[in-house]
Amino acid sequence: MTAALAHALRALADHGDASAWLAKARDEGSLMAVALAHAVAETDERGAYDRPHAFEVFIRAGGNPPLYAAVSAALARLYEQLGVRCLLDIGVGDGMALLPALGQTRRAPNTVDVIEPSGGLLDTLRPRLPAGKAWQLTLQAFLTQLAPERRWDLAQSTFALQSIPPGDRLAALKRLRRHVTRLAIVEFDVPVFANAEQRFASLAERYERAAREYGDEAALVAGGFLAPMLLGQLRATTPSNWEQPVAAWHEELARAGYRVASTTHVHDYSWAPAWLIVAKA
Repeated sequence: MTAALAHALRALADHGDASAWLAKARDEGSLMAVALAHAVAETDERGAYDRPHAFEVFIRAGGNPPLYAAVSAALARLYEQLGVRCLLDIGVGDGMALLPALGQTRRAPNTVDVIEPSGGLLDTLRPRLPAGKAWQLTLQAFLTQLAPERRWDLAQSTFALQSIPPGDRLAALKRLRRHVTRLAIVEFDVPVFANAEQRFASLAERYERAAREYGDEAALVAGGFLAPMLLGQLRATTPSNWEQPVAAWHEELARAGYRVASTTHVHDYSWAPAWLIVAKA
């Protein structure tokens, strides 16, 4: 099943005709082949976060609840260790990582400010947000309007920085450094591939496995979130994701002027292991 899907992914990445391979994978039972065929046929290009309901279902089912529980626990411990009084969450979503962390820590920040480009996700979070301010902005836009004297003890981002194009992200991280004492990011340590064949095989296997975790909601998640995410990774449409190994995150933070203080394993997720990186500005 995933072998045919991998061939389809190669064709899509090469901007070729993937219909025969998608049909073969579909006939073999691939959920992602069905979702990709629909996505490719759509006339309106959609990003991975353009359907908030599909994303909300994605992060609240499958292997995500234990992942986010581990992430929240790690963040709660970090607040206590650092004595964080003023916190900024970048790409907070609807607070799935942030809110449990605040509820678990024995030293909650006095002020919690958040940035989130999706109005739908931010509307869900706002009624539950503690003292602080919420901006419906990208990190790049937020930094352009920030007063020079504005500072936070800690800026955190969980699986969100990977959604910013690398050039924009490096520039944003450099600007952010003037406003924070520390930066904490949680990201996946994605595999490094020896060749394109290994990459397509891995993508096919990991996306198919992810879709199958959602049972009756598999079609919604695969079509509304996973398919546009995958097409973006293949650069067959506008990318929504620029993930990279943890070692590459270290290098990027160093180029932006940060010093990595710690790197801690958080959870072995089906996609890839999740790690918490804490850096000093």
